[in-house]
Amino acid sequence: MSDPGVLAPQPPGQPGWLRRELSNPLFRNAYALVANGGLTGLLGLAYWALGAKFYAPDDVGRNWAVIQAIMFVGSVTMLNFLLIRFIPQTARGTRALVLVCYGTGTAAAALLALAFLATLEVWGPSFQHLNEGKAAVWFLVMAVAWNLWNQQEGVFTGLRHAGWVPVVNAVFGATKLVMLVALAAAFPDDGVTLSWFVPVMVAIVPVSFLIFGRMIPAHSRENFGRGPRPTYGEIGRYVGGAYVGGAFQYASISLIPVVVAAHISETANAYFQMAWALGMMLDLLALTLSMSLTVEGSFERERLAESTRAALRRTLTLMTPVVVVVIVAAPFALEFFGHDYSEKGAPLLQILALAVLPKALIELYIGVLRVVNRTRLIALLQAVRFAGVLALILALFDSEHLATIGLIIVAVNVVVAAAILPGLLRAAKPKPSPASEGGISLEDGGSGHGG
Repeated sequence: MSDPGVLAPQPPGQPGWLRRELSNPLFRNAYALVANGGLTGLLGLAYWALGAKFYAPDDVGRNWAVIQAIMFVGSVTMLNFLLIRFIPQTARGTRALVLVCYGTGTAAAALLALAFLATLEVWGPSFQHLNEGKAAVWFLVMAVAWNLWNQQEGVFTGLRHAGWVPVVNAVFGATKLVMLVALAAAFPDDGVTLSWFVPVMVAIVPVSFLIFGRMIPAHSRENFGRGPRPTYGEIGRYVGGAYVGGAFQYASISLIPVVVAAHISETANAYFQMAWALGMMLDLLALTLSMSLTVEGSFERERLAESTRAALRRTLTLMTPVVVVVIVAAPFALEFFGHDYSEKGAPLLQILALAVLPKALIELYIGVLRVVNRTRLIALLQAVRFAGVLALILALFDSEHLATIGLIIVAVNVVVAAAILPGLLRAAKPKPSPASEGGISLEDGGSGHGG
């Protein structure tokens, strides 16, 4: 019988509430990632506000089109899903696992960046300046750096040190703000892009020393001899479906705005990208408990149902008020940005905020599926979400009505959330005693790797 005080919600007014919450690794990691999402959101809002003040809308639109392309190339090739799933089950092999993921991810990012640069004529006017040799080299280097930067976050989470994520990202966000203003006069055409990725390239070095010099050795010592270790075969079987699922997930975040940028003017893209970037910051909140659930489910598989129930409660408790605040405040907040950001971008941001609630349910279910190695189902869910959104945008999108994109995303995520809800509730259902169990359940991994 598990201790209900460990995972059951505790009223904040009760003595020792915060200590009990933070003593649970599931919540400690999750709250660290929620703090990261909050800090990222606030710094991102300030970043956008300064960008709107110091750069013309067409420059902002062009720069953000390039930033989204770099983020797509760097994110779709990273292997965070592998890091957060298997770091908890490795000890002496953790360093090798991380290095293999780093090497594979950066090589794939470089190849995909070259493929993007070779097809620039397909992507519209916002990307044509990348035909110049120096700009192309910068694009390649930034894509590789972004891949490493995001994989470092996966390492922190897998090592149960997600508390470092908001610290690192807070420094990164503050540095971006300073550079955004500092580069405005000297680099009005490319200052936004440079302010985003130069701090990334600099910060990778000290963060790598922290991970490889302190955290991985400590993890190896503390977990040596603890529990079964994953085999190469298990990791290999997991990679295929999990990578495809992760690729579709990041394509939904970063490739969709690249496709939109190819079909609208640079000025209109500034209004779209403003709302999209702020909406994706809300998505970070939806992902936090899913990632923490994967890590803790991998550490303690027998408590997966209990952790799922707790994660579901915390997700609804945290996300609902945030969504309400964004829907109410968006039109007033974006007025500060000037130009037509409020009129053009606020309706889209409000709808994207609403989409976060069904997305959160989907992400939690995917967190469960990662633990039980049902990677083919992960790939299917992410593919359906991405393909549905992309197909409807290409069919219905009108450049004069940016909010249409938000309505499409809400509709697709509601349909997918309704489809997975029974499975999520089964995963969260308290399990009977082993003697009374029969058949195959999701929690016992009976579906194996086939999904």
